[in-house]
Amino acid sequence: MNTSRRRLLARLLQGGAVLTAAGLLPTHTVGMEKNAANMENKDKKENTKQEGSAQARQVASIAEMQALDVARLPNGQRIEVAGYYAGETLGGGSFIWYANEQREENGGTCFRAHDQAGGRFLRRLDDALTPGMFGARGDGSDQYAALKRLAQAANSQQRDVVFPAGDFALSEAGLRFEGIRITGAGASRTQLRYTGDALGSLVEIHDGARISGFTLDGNVSDDPERWSSSNYDAFTGCLPLDLRGRDVSALDMVCRGSPVACIRVEARHFTLRDVSTERARGNFGDGIFVVDSHDGIVERCQARDFTRIGFVADTYGESPEHMLSERIDFIDCLAENGHHASVDYGDAEYNAGYWAENSHAVRFIDCRSRQTTHHGFVATTGRAPSLGTGHFTLRGCIAETTAVGYLLSDLHDVPVRHAVDACQAREVDKGFCIEMTLPTSRLTGQRITTELRGTRRSGSTLALEGGGHIDIRHLDETWHVFNEKRHDSVRASYASIVSAGGFKGELHLANFQSRHSDTDAPVGCKLIGQSHLRDFTLSGTQARLFHVPAERISLQDCEIPAGWIKAFDTLDVDACRLGDDVPRFDIFDTTQHHRYRHCRFDFTPGGGHLYLHNSDKRNARHVVRFERCRFKKDLAQHGHMITLDAAPGVFLAPESNYLTFRDCTFENTGHATDTPAIRTLQRPPQAALTGYGNRKNATLNTLTAFEHDDSLMADG
Repeated sequence: MNTSRRRLLARLLQGGAVLTAAGLLPTHTVGMEKNAANMENKDKKENTKQEGSAQARQVASIAEMQALDVARLPNGQRIEVAGYYAGETLGGGSFIWYANEQREENGGTCFRAHDQAGGRFLRRLDDALTPGMFGARGDGSDQYAALKRLAQAANSQQRDVVFPAGDFALSEAGLRFEGIRITGAGASRTQLRYTGDALGSLVEIHDGARISGFTLDGNVSDDPERWSSSNYDAFTGCLPLDLRGRDVSALDMVCRGSPVACIRVEARHFTLRDVSTERARGNFGDGIFVVDSHDGIVERCQARDFTRIGFVADTYGESPEHMLSERIDFIDCLAENGHHASVDYGDAEYNAGYWAENSHAVRFIDCRSRQTTHHGFVATTGRAPSLGTGHFTLRGCIAETTAVGYLLSDLHDVPVRHAVDACQAREVDKGFCIEMTLPTSRLTGQRITTELRGTRRSGSTLALEGGGHIDIRHLDETWHVFNEKRHDSVRASYASIVSAGGFKGELHLANFQSRHSDTDAPVGCKLIGQSHLRDFTLSGTQARLFHVPAERISLQDCEIPAGWIKAFDTLDVDACRLGDDVPRFDIFDTTQHHRYRHCRFDFTPGGGHLYLHNSDKRNARHVVRFERCRFKKDLAQHGHMITLDAAPGVFLAPESNYLTFRDCTFENTGHATDTPAIRTLQRPPQAALTGYGNRKNATLNTLTAFEHDDSLMADG
């Protein structure tokens, strides 16, 4: 059939015409349509007769309706009820009497007549149920019994529930909704308020349910005058909101006043959006506690005034060993005013804005933590995911006014992968504490910024422990309170990089900047404690280096006014400017591979010099290569450019130290002098000095105080 014929047929049928002569419809089709129409009209007449067989009765209340003499009511009689209670309009509506109905009475949509077992009054409904249909007033009085009936009816009928504005008090907890939507008039207008003191869940949201537009108050008891380990768990009240099962969500909510978490989530595929929590108390006083959950999003949510943690992703201690919280995103959230802590393990040790443990694939995006006692963000493994490595992402986050901005670690021998991008730690004692016990654990960072309070001697941008791999680019720190004298000594403990517990891993830094709050002068980079890194690299950085020990050290494109470096295997310095700030630039080196390329040693301003130590008696031979380097110094005023030293253990070593210079320039910026540019302090002075294509200026008369290759003195 072509398009024009279909359009013609449609117009004819709409007009009630049937053309059999033209062959558009066969005669048996016409008969079928007529029979169907007759049956439909018959059904409508029977229904009208049943429900309209008698004029609607008017009653004032549900009780008056139930008191009707149903023996005299025709089946299908319509009853118009003015209000649930006499003299009120709340909960009124239209009912139909069905004489043969036997379903269970529920106090809202189905009523039986007084002293009458058979027959029911059934409420005529559109779609949603309301509290008023079950006699619940929002006047601040106890409405638990009515709301309990409402929840049961809504679940059994799978009808949504709409709450008006009001204050609904509940003397008991345990309102449970499943597979439906529960909608209030807005968090500032509709409140469900617990008035009891027994622990439980005020509202439970189960499989497929969604709640929005409420304030839920758990009625937590007042804070003690003095917090102690004996009263941390003494709070009464209930958990305001509990989400369980699958496909659950809460939107536009305020949940407050809980002796545990204000919101608990134990679900798969869940959403929390525009939800705020306030005043969580006790050992488990968290804002939002996500446990044993998968595939969830927490967006634009806030946690304020909590005892323990603002946002948690974790498992229960008794959960199966394979259980994890996985694939959870925290986006644009705020944790604020975390105080006191948990005393589960005998010490007040847990207080943080965000905490992810026994978790995998957790992301914190554009989140903020402020005014917490111990930590801003904590992310650690604990239980092994299917791939054996836990992944955590922090992007665009801010931790401020706390002791430690970020604590990032592995736990229980489970490797971790941390990705940190564009994160800040402000007004903190330590910016990033990285504790990775396993060499397979890894942290990569981009655009990390810290603003340190600087009131403690151990303050630092990075505090390192363990043996993992850390690679950070564009690290920027500022000290607000700075004690200049602490940096005058190499032994200063007030520095940027701290490894007090002993870090044995790999540390790679690029574009690291450190400054005072009132100046752009470089501050310094220091490793202290029992550190012995596998690798340390620094590039694109201006800083003083204090106590940097590692097997392999690489410096590239750096400006280092002063330093104390100890390389045990290799030292590679490329395109750096070194040594123009303090009296000495120390290189403690025991390696066979020690090379400087394209470096500038400008000792003119501060009068310092390059001090090469050979301190390992197991490797007496000290090999240093300088390629295309430039040395500048006022020898008459400040003395030698390079000093080669050896520890007492290698003074009598049979092998010599070797220094090789290729295409280097030595410039004496002062008056002519007999002071050598290079000297040795080892005894006996066994050293070989060789050079190729090097240059010196006219005022540099004496280069060394010991034998050397004449080619070093050549002008070209």
